[in-house]
Amino acid sequence: MSERLRPFHPLLAGAAVGAAWADLLLGLNPHLLTPVRGLTLLAVCAVACAAVASPWGLLGRGDPGRGRAGALFFGLAATLFALFAEAQRLIYLAFVNGDARRVLGATAVVAGLWAAAAFASAFRPRTRRAAAAPVPALFLGLFLFVPVLGGRSRPAAALATPPSLPAAATRSLLVVGLEGVSWELVTAGASEGALPTFAELLKRGAAGPLESLGAFDRSALWTTAATGKRPLKHGVVSSEEQRTIAGTLLLRPFVPGSAFRIGLPFVPLRHVVLESRSLAFWEILGRRGHETAVLGWPAARAGIDERLETFRVEPAGLDRLLVRSLSPDGLSPELATQTTLAGAALDLSVVGAALGTVPQGPSNVLVLVLSGAEKAARPFGAAGDPHYWGIPVPDAEARARALKAYYRFLDDLLRDLVEREGRDRTICVFAPVSFGPPPPLDAVAAFLRAEPPETGPEAGADGFLLLHGAGIREGVRLTSAHMLDLVPTLLVLSGEPIARDIDGRVLAEAFDERFSGRTSIPIVTTFEPDGPQ
Repeated sequence: MSERLRPFHPLLAGAAVGAAWADLLLGLNPHLLTPVRGLTLLAVCAVACAAVASPWGLLGRGDPGRGRAGALFFGLAATLFALFAEAQRLIYLAFVNGDARRVLGATAVVAGLWAAAAFASAFRPRTRRAAAAPVPALFLGLFLFVPVLGGRSRPAAALATPPSLPAAATRSLLVVGLEGVSWELVTAGASEGALPTFAELLKRGAAGPLESLGAFDRSALWTTAATGKRPLKHGVVSSEEQRTIAGTLLLRPFVPGSAFRIGLPFVPLRHVVLESRSLAFWEILGRRGHETAVLGWPAARAGIDERLETFRVEPAGLDRLLVRSLSPDGLSPELATQTTLAGAALDLSVVGAALGTVPQGPSNVLVLVLSGAEKAARPFGAAGDPHYWGIPVPDAEARARALKAYYRFLDDLLRDLVEREGRDRTICVFAPVSFGPPPPLDAVAAFLRAEPPETGPEAGADGFLLLHGAGIREGVRLTSAHMLDLVPTLLVLSGEPIARDIDGRVLAEAFDERFSGRTSIPIVTTFEPDGPQ
């Protein structure tokens, strides 16, 4: 390239960086991989980054990567971006399809080539460095070509339905989901005798960790648990969106080691409620003749929680003994009202509504989610926890006692449910993700801001699963359960077939000999009215 064009190197390099970022966003949002939307996003990002880089050219500095220091800087930056793009591909494996994965992989490869070219230029003799400098126009062209790789998928072959096999005997289910609960604290409390109901379920049933999704999003997580399908199938991939002229961005790149996501600057985030394309397990069972009642399930279809208003409990209406136990000495009344008492009121509302609408038929399913622990787990979970590297927590002893008191409250609620509605039912208690220490960068940022540490699900710690009752072996330790396995296991326990387009497997190792020995699991193509997914 001639010397007259060297002042344009910064503009081309900036445009290439913008195109690379657009490729990353397109890979995470495959619904934008259309000619109009894709080109619009590429153009906006390329022009914006070129404008940011324009001062180098306007001030006559020429190619910023011409010297050894500049080339090394570009090489290091391109290497980090290549690793960043590959990290996004791995984080969002369950969220994006093959087209999107190819775009993310190609973005990482092109960025790696740019890094190699920059490093090669840096270590060449000074007399040859200018001529051998990486040509930004070449990499701009490559990044503009990357989205073309996103339209090469072939239609999947049709799924054939094997011959139907005899179904198992039907049984009733009690399914209890827990939010804000830690597997580590549950097992510790059960071994210490503080949580007798959990201890009994652990002893008399099958239990173990439940592998969660790699990237945490509340709507995606609970919809996956309800459908047994990955987010790329059911379509609920995010709770937030950014609306741009190129379309809506649903997924944004994660900063590794943090829960922070990067999108487009100056574009506001909006809350979004996406409709699942897949049926939840209770919808499948309802269509096949089971009586079902569902309460408190996050991100479920509208209308299932209308009964909660009738049984609504306010913190001011809680029993005095319960208030006293959830407000230990040293915890301010205002903080208790916002945390443990608010959570207890929420969970009591769900349990009251559930007990007031329990299906009474011979084959029924009662499903409820208790989310109140989340209100106490975030501010109190770090108290006394050695994972927090000695970061001080205000009123640590009082907060630790309050959190333990809430776990005992949950244990009592679970005991009442099992005693009143668990008879002649198979019981499933699960948490799709455990609350634990935040990602390292978030913990450091909180420390620098002098904020007390909080727990959360953002680090993606494994949840847990407890199975107990008819058809379940005693004392079984589950070692390889995934949250995708919840739905097919519940379907089989209900006496229904499993579908080939459900991603999970049946946890047959949890079934007792009488159940597993006499049962053949029927398999169908799909339960979806529009065909297999």
